[in-house]
Amino acid sequence: MSHTFEEIVDLPGSAGQAQQRPGAEAEAAVLGACLMASPGGFDPIAAAAAVLGDQDRDFAEPHHGVIWQAVLALHARSRPTGVPMVEAELRSTGDLERVGGLVRLSQIAHQACSPGEAEHYAHLVHGYARQRRYEQTLVRGMQMARQADPSAVNGLIAAHQAELEHLAADQGPEQAGLFGKFHEGLQEHLDTLEHPVIASAITGLTDLDMVLKMRPGNMILVAARPAMGKSALTLGIALANAGSDRPTLVHSLEMGKAEVTNRVLSSQARVGLHHLTDGGPAITEDDWSRIARRLPDLDSLPLWMDYTARVTPHLVRTRIKHIVRTTGRVPLVVIDYIQLMETDQRNSRQTAYERVSEVSRELKIIAEETGAVIVCCAQLNRGSENREGKLPQTSDLRDSGQLEQDASAVILLHREDAYDKASPRAGESDLIVSKNRGGVCCTVTVAHQFHYSRLRDMHKT
Repeated sequence: MSHTFEEIVDLPGSAGQAQQRPGAEAEAAVLGACLMASPGGFDPIAAAAAVLGDQDRDFAEPHHGVIWQAVLALHARSRPTGVPMVEAELRSTGDLERVGGLVRLSQIAHQACSPGEAEHYAHLVHGYARQRRYEQTLVRGMQMARQADPSAVNGLIAAHQAELEHLAADQGPEQAGLFGKFHEGLQEHLDTLEHPVIASAITGLTDLDMVLKMRPGNMILVAARPAMGKSALTLGIALANAGSDRPTLVHSLEMGKAEVTNRVLSSQARVGLHHLTDGGPAITEDDWSRIARRLPDLDSLPLWMDYTARVTPHLVRTRIKHIVRTTGRVPLVVIDYIQLMETDQRNSRQTAYERVSEVSRELKIIAEETGAVIVCCAQLNRGSENREGKLPQTSDLRDSGQLEQDASAVILLHREDAYDKASPRAGESDLIVSKNRGGVCCTVTVAHQFHYSRLRDMHKT
């Protein structure tokens, strides 16, 4: 049955109703258990706080939230939390009359659940709170839809979806076992050590894969000065990963669809990139034959491309979720490049430093929450060009030091022949692994074949 906006606002449980809200009885049961807690026995306050946290945001009845704060304040000072002590605490803060006085505290104490049930009722309280927030989010969405400018609908949908996803991710302070004593789950972890760690993604470069074990939740930076081969390396990583039947997503902010497609065809079919760029007679019959032989393999690649000009962390999360729904597996994500991304807030007053810092932190959170490996291209400043040997350093990362902090690994690209055309190392690229939380830092040398828009292992050239 459908409802109008006005009817939805008046549905049971809406903010406008004065009657006792759903969940109030569960709140009283939890608070009552805290008021009846006995020293030396099971601690219902700690059990409830693991679910509800140290805020009062989950309580539907305002006076219940005030009592909860008083209980937590006493508990933090290792003081008893019986009715007389809570009454004194509320009197000292001037909140006693606000909660209904001693009479209301006594009534709540008589509604107590058993101490062992406090956690169960706390989950019920949290569930009702999430339900209320869900209803409020839907109402706000309908209000925005009614007032929306038709040209801004896509932005409003994205904002509403972001709010829903944030709500869906709220599992409470307990966060599915992320908090607990060290020994919990230790034996299970020891059991996993008996098996070799298998990387969730590959680069396709043998020596680099030996050094860099890409694991779920990793954010990896590939950084260099312009025209050093960042896009060739990361697109090659995407193609190698997809070629191993692993889902892969590429966000190309710097290059359009035609340019990326030409690079993929050049790399996979070994057709000169300049032939494809020029088109027409420049593409020989042999080129067409090479492309035709590779088309079946390209058709079957689990490779998704996104050429959206405005890419935000929220869009990255949305694309990851789409691929997970489609394939049942988390993709490797390549972003070319991170300094071109925008924040979800659209804050015109943000400096470049603030914007990149926020994007970096959000991408790291997305990687950890989804289990994706995110590989980001990043630009370096001119610091290396004034340095002897022109070798780049991690400190050369442009716009934000947050990038270095959030990255699980940093790969810096360097080519001697970019600065010295007569270099005896012409055709070689150094992949300087300057940060690597999962392994050693070292330099991996590969061959660059930019006429095919790719980098290759030295022994395969």
